[in-house]
Amino acid sequence: MNTIDRSGDSVEEIIRKFRSEHSISDHELKYEIIKKPSKGFFGLFANKIALVRFQLPENQDRVRLFTETLLTKMGVSFGKVISKTEGKTLFLTIEGVAEPGFVIGKNGSMLETIQYLINRAFEDDRTIERIYVDADGYRARRETQFLNRYISDIKKVKIQNKSLTLEPMNPGERRIIHRHIEGDKGLRTLTVGEGENKRIVIFSSKQKESEIRKQNSLDKPEDTRSPKPDRARRPQRPSPRKPAPKREPAENKAEVETVAKPERKPRVQQRRPRPKPRPNKAQEQAKDSGGKDI
Repeated sequence: MNTIDRSGDSVEEIIRKFRSEHSISDHELKYEIIKKPSKGFFGLFANKIALVRFQLPENQDRVRLFTETLLTKMGVSFGKVISKTEGKTLFLTIEGVAEPGFVIGKNGSMLETIQYLINRAFEDDRTIERIYVDADGYRARRETQFLNRYISDIKKVKIQNKSLTLEPMNPGERRIIHRHIEGDKGLRTLTVGEGENKRIVIFSSKQKESEIRKQNSLDKPEDTRSPKPDRARRPQRPSPRKPAPKREPAENKAEVETVAKPERKPRVQQRRPRPKPRPNKAQEQAKDSGGKDI
């Protein structure tokens, strides 16, 4: 740890400025108050300056302290956390775990989660590129078993100077391959594809990356999945047809028509009789008088 002395008007102000300057959490903050400001005796011999000595942990120690605090809050009982740095990669190993099954999880799922949280907490630190977390040598055993399947093919790449494209892998398996190739200066790795079809291409450091990308864009791996069988269609039942009407010969047709359709009689329109004109008063009087003038 690095020792840094800071002075100011008050202890609280010094601590606040130091925390904001170095982005230190509470569990990382370690300090010692050397001097406190005092008013003196009747204003005489007054000390208005405070002095605080901080112990600033290195990046490796900060990650280790954060991991220990995280495990303690999770209720995990462990012995110690060992840290080791290789370039910008930091390796953490949790030793003496009381319940390794809980920390590791199914197929290392819990260990992956812890590793993800630690990487997110220190993603702004430019001095650390990647952090790997292991528990009681679980990752070391798993990586050894996983790499044994590809060691012979990787050696051929170095001898023949030909690229090797591996099958699709999950992010954890791809990191194992990348980290293994990083230790060999004669080889390089490249990730191609998208989503679940991401593949690692291992090639010689003498080859250009642009050529490898071009080769993989032209020679895409064929889809080895078996085609889906065609579904058997159910036979359709023929729709029932209406029986066609029987056709009779032309000779009988005329007879049938004459019988079925009788001749229509002409319709006679009956006229209503016209009403007789009513006699007027003069005619009625003449009729009553016998047709004589009075």
